Amino acid sequence: MTHTLSLVLTAMAIGRIVLGLVPFVVAGPATRLLGFPREQDSPTARLMARFFGVRDVGLGVLVFYALRNPAILPFVVLFNAATDGGDLVSTLIPLIGRHGIDRAALRSGALACSAGIAWLVVWTRLP
Repeated sequence: MTHTLSLVLTAMAIGRIVLGLVPFVVAGPATRLLGFPREQDSPTARLMARFFGVRDVGLGVLVFYALRNPAILPFVVLFNAATDGGDLVSTLIPLIGRHGIDRAALRSGALACSAGIAWLVVWTRLP
């Protein structure tokens, strides 16, 4: 693997971990930035966001583990892409059901789509 690809994967892992820590550190501002209505920012919503945050931290840590164990790297990269694909599909539910969070669902979907594509691009560059 090239040094550049290793740096890209490291940056993507750090980004995933930072994204996972956001609900623990700045949940309110992050939900407003994504476009969720203020009245839906509740302790329950924050708890669910933290569950997903833990998942993202774990996915980022897996990338670091895979960088030291190259045989599993392709699987871990595809697993990250699949997770983002699942997130993208999940954003369609409130859009199709007209749940009143279109802006947040679209922004979240765009984030999931771009991240998923980035993981797939990296996967095509793996040795």
